[in-house]
Amino acid sequence: MENAKLDKLKTDLKTKQVAVVKEAVKQTFEKLEALEKEKNDVQNRIKILKHDLFDLKDGRLDRILERQSMDDETRTISVVLVAKVPGVAGQNNSSPWYEEYKVSVLSDNGVVDCNINNSITKTNASGSYKLKDGSIKYL
Repeated sequence: MENAKLDKLKTDLKTKQVAVVKEAVKQTFEKLEALEKEKNDVQNRIKILKHDLFDLKDGRLDRILERQSMDDETRTISVVLVAKVPGVAGQNNSSPWYEEYKVSVLSDNGVVDCNINNSITKTNASGSYKLKDGSIKYL
């Protein structure tokens, strides 16, 4: 009789141990999955911002506008919001380099708006930039 009780206690203990191990594995997978989703989201945001930088350097406001027109999430991630300015009568915008875009930059000081064309962007985006933390970035 005592052997039966001892065997039952051993079996119950082993069952509990197995359940704890399985729960630990499951919770680890759950946390890992959540972090993977978060990582993918951050990588997507980084990709959008890098595309913006390269397009600014190349003087391609049209590509930023196209990306933002196709995906509302891109507009919320991007620091630069681009809108096409309708052509003014008598102004020759036959070259895409001189088409006007309204560019809004979301900065620490609020929103800065200005009409800019691709030519100005390409000519002036490259350079070195000192960030708040003192690091220097080159474009």
